[in-house]
Amino acid sequence: MPTPSTAAPPGSWMDDFLDFSASRRSAHRRTVSDPIAFVEAPTSFMEEPHDNNNNNGFERLDDEQLRNMFSDDVPATRSSSNPPRPRIRTVLKFMRRNPHPSTTACSPRLSLERILANRQSAQRSRVRKLQYISELERSVTTLQTEVSALSPRVAFLDHQRLLLNVDNSALKQRIAALAQDKIFKDAHQEALKKEIERLRKIYHEQNMKKLDNKTTGEAPAPPQPPPAAAFSKRGCTEEEQ
Repeated sequence: MPTPSTAAPPGSWMDDFLDFSASRRSAHRRTVSDPIAFVEAPTSFMEEPHDNNNNNGFERLDDEQLRNMFSDDVPATRSSSNPPRPRIRTVLKFMRRNPHPSTTACSPRLSLERILANRQSAQRSRVRKLQYISELERSVTTLQTEVSALSPRVAFLDHQRLLLNVDNSALKQRIAALAQDKIFKDAHQEALKKEIERLRKIYHEQNMKKLDNKTTGEAPAPPQPPPAAAFSKRGCTEEEQ
């Protein structure tokens, strides 16, 4: 804890800052953004809470204004012809009322270097974001070009697919008809096989009877005419009578 004899009051260097900032400002032409930068700075200081990281009030000033305020070639004498402007007095009044530990413990040049380093880091971050966005835009453009080139071929393939679906449906119907025909032919073939087997049995029985008759020595009985032959013979006799 510094004693009053060792620690300089905040008002002493504030007066020096008032002197060289006022004299330095008189040597430079004001730009259009100067009033906005210095008028908006006090309100932003009062709206944002102070912390120990990077929320210093000097960060609201642009680089040129900070360099002008903290340059080494500025005389330290008070200029009687150029009194401090109201906006400078407002900033100093706010800084006296709310002293920040970094402003009392560090020199203004260190604060300036820290502010410039933070701004350069933010600028590099913005540049990286812009590069990433540009790469994404190029990728989107490339993909859109590929889609435009492949769209006609996709439409042609869709048309071919529809034609193949129609042919496939026709083939399925034909296969179903052939399957029904095969079932009918298989049933007919099975019936023919049964008829052949029945005729073979009849023929085998007749042969067995003939062999039996030969072995016993009996005359074979005359073969009986089939019913159709007998009926036709009877019809012929009736016509003759």
